[in-house]
Order: sequence, then structure tokens, then C-alpha cells
Amino acid sequence: MTGYPLTLEEILSWYRSKERTLTGLAISVDIFERREYAPAAAADFTGNDTMGRINGWVSGEFDFEALRVSDGKDLYSRHVDVSKLQELEPAYSEFVQHLIRAE
Repeated sequence: MTGYPLTLEEILSWYRSKERTLTGLAISVDIFERREYAPAAAADFTGNDTMGRINGWVSGEFDFEALRVSDGKDLYSRHVDVSKLQELEPAYSEFVQHLIRAE
């Protein structure tokens, strides 16, 4: 498992920090982890009429997906390759805006 740009603990910490920033926005977050194969973590985001998931691997690959619950419309989908978690901020910001606005 050496040679990966990120650790599972860093990804989990990043998810938890994002969960704290959503307090008061009616979006709940559930975080899951997988340690076998290429370690990865997922965070499920649930809003009033939206839901989304961010999957992140220690390899630096992240998938962002958001949809509207009432009709299943895809609101946002993006794949990002990063070497530092700070590089996720633009995609995360867009992701959250789609969860809040549900357009």
C-alpha cells in the first residue's frame, strides 16, 4: 500500500471536516471505509430532496455524484484525480451547491 499520495486516515478526516461545515444546512453525512485492496472511503450526503456520495481512494481518485430524490435526476457527477486533499475543494464546493439547490 505504499506509494499512494493519500492515506485512508487523511480521507476520513477530510470527510469529517466537511460534515462539520454542513451543520445547520439540513444535510446529514454517513461515512464508511474499506481497508482491503486499495483502501477507500465513502461519504453519503442526504438532504431534503437530494442525496449524494463521494467515493475516495488512497490513489487520489475521487468520484462525486448527486441526484434529486423525487425524480432521480442526476444533478452532478465528476471524477477528480488529486495528490493533495486541498485539490478537491472546487469539486466539493460544486457538489454541495447541487445538494442545496437541487436544480
